[in-house]
Amino acid sequence: MTRQMKKLIITTITFALLTQITHASEVFYSISRYTTLDYIVSWIFAISLEMSILIFTLIGKRNTAIFFACVSWTINLLYYWFSFGFTQKFVSMNVISLIIPLTIYFYSELIQINKINKKKNISK
Repeated sequence: MTRQMKKLIITTITFALLTQITHASEVFYSISRYTTLDYIVSWIFAISLEMSILIFTLIGKRNTAIFFACVSWTINLLYYWFSFGFTQKFVSMNVISLIIPLTIYFYSELIQINKINKKKNISK
């Protein structure tokens, strides 16, 4: 994998994470008491939750990463349900919302595969 490809993958993961972190933070904050502390905690929760997909993939914990991707998708279901109710737009948004955590997961897998291939090449 070239250096440019690595940068592109990292950039894509970053954009997907930023999108998803916003959703998770919004859902957490929407069920809180709307204090400043709740706002801060909602962002901490969102960042830690969404980074979990990336981190668990990179350390080879595939099932755990998939679990967090499912949690992330569930958060998107709640996010769009709160915003739109059950409409055609809700259904469409859920298709899109599934793509966000899967993007994070699959691009993280690419990084993991690249690491494994590098180790194999070094040991030859």
